[in-house]
Amino acid sequence: MTVHLVGAGPGDPGLLTCRAAELLKSAEVVVYDRPSMVDIVDIASSAEVVHCVGKAGSRPAWPQADVNELLVELGRAGREVVRLKAGDAFVVSRGGEEAVALAAAGVPFDIVPGISAAIAAPALAGIPVMVRQVATTLTVVAGNDDPEYRQHIDWGAIARVGGTIVVLTGRSALRDIAAQLMAGGLPADTPVAAISAASRPHQRTELGTLAALPNPRLRPPVTFVIGEVAALDLLAINGPVEGSDAHS
Repeated sequence: MTVHLVGAGPGDPGLLTCRAAELLKSAEVVVYDRPSMVDIVDIASSAEVVHCVGKAGSRPAWPQADVNELLVELGRAGREVVRLKAGDAFVVSRGGEEAVALAAAGVPFDIVPGISAAIAAPALAGIPVMVRQVATTLTVVAGNDDPEYRQHIDWGAIARVGGTIVVLTGRSALRDIAAQLMAGGLPADTPVAAISAASRPHQRTELGTLAALPNPRLRPPVTFVIGEVAALDLLAINGPVEGSDAHS
């Protein structure tokens, strides 16, 4: 293999898979998105080159086409490349686009699944996304307004499914999302949890409802959980993990 599309999990290096850690230790080149991934990138201590292609300070993120081109170039050179993606590379991420570009260029690659924030963030906040007596369905939605998303989100249909709804990358659209879910039939008092910086030392959770939303300006990344399970504050019942700041 030359290019490994690796899910980095929600942020804590301790939540990397064993396979991801092994590949980082032997990587020649690491390509990653977020400056907050630095603790994970540090595992690749023998890497000769490290590229941060995401937004860093005032510097904008690389265009996706340029990232694809870089991965193809590195892969064709026969380098052992780890491409780190937050969470899972194929869940509300552009790992799929990068895999398509590598396949089209004939560059060998593999996929190393990671723990998606859609599952990890609620769990770390003490929220089980599926409980038989409360929710037996889980809908994960990319909540941002990226113009490259071709599929229109039918929030009315999602409201009718009910169960647990997890919204990723939806901070700026949360108010509109809540309005559409209520128009689709979800009660105004449906619980909503906003989980900021899951798995990091400054993790924080704020609770609200569709009618009285949690603060959308929490420190990113923010994962929103909508549904009855969002009111199951298991950390409050069991006590938070030592050293965490999981709840407001």
